[in-house]
Amino acid sequence: MAKEKELNAVDMTAEIENKSTEDGEYTIKLKTPYAFEDKKYSEIDMSGLKDLTIGDAIKAQGDLFGQQEVACSMLCETTTAFARELAAKATSLPVEFFKFMPRGIAKNVVAAVRAHLRVEDNPDNHVLRFKQPYLFKGTQYEEINLSGIANLTCMNESEAENRLAREGFVITENSFNYLYACIIASMATGQPEEFFTGLPLSELLSLKNAVNDDSFFE
Repeated sequence: MAKEKELNAVDMTAEIENKSTEDGEYTIKLKTPYAFEDKKYSEIDMSGLKDLTIGDAIKAQGDLFGQQEVACSMLCETTTAFARELAAKATSLPVEFFKFMPRGIAKNVVAAVRAHLRVEDNPDNHVLRFKQPYLFKGTQYEEINLSGIANLTCMNESEAENRLAREGFVITENSFNYLYACIIASMATGQPEEFFTGLPLSELLSLKNAVNDDSFFE
């Protein structure tokens, strides 16, 4: 948990200009243009992060497992590879654009993604309050009560593990997996998995932390 909390205090460097719009858009300004495939880039627009969902994070995590990115098997959200995958999705640029950029620029890209994933508040009595109202199948939600997790059984745990296996995840610690968090949250609330996979990307770590809160097991 300590490593996850570090994401809350990401220091956005001087090369990132926070535009502070209502949509939370921000752009990475480059001091030196970055050349990729005969084109020079003086900035990278990362505003597409706000359009990504937890489902996108699950796909990125699964793809990285398939690519043998061993570092992503634990705290995936702290890795450069994960940030790179999300940046590619957010910008519609090929992942090679991020793989071959200089480390100085890459660090700013990673910082921008981590800032988007920051956890602002801990759930109060296992009620996860969303950063923005969430519309799902015509109903608007501002929060979701996860207290039902305390009533799940060992059979539920096995069901979740089998569900992960069917999706191709072979892991040693479930709590690091984003799909697992959605499955358990679905079981506890009666909401379909799509409710949670459709949540904005910015809710990813809040949901994962809430589902794996140690107080459920006291």
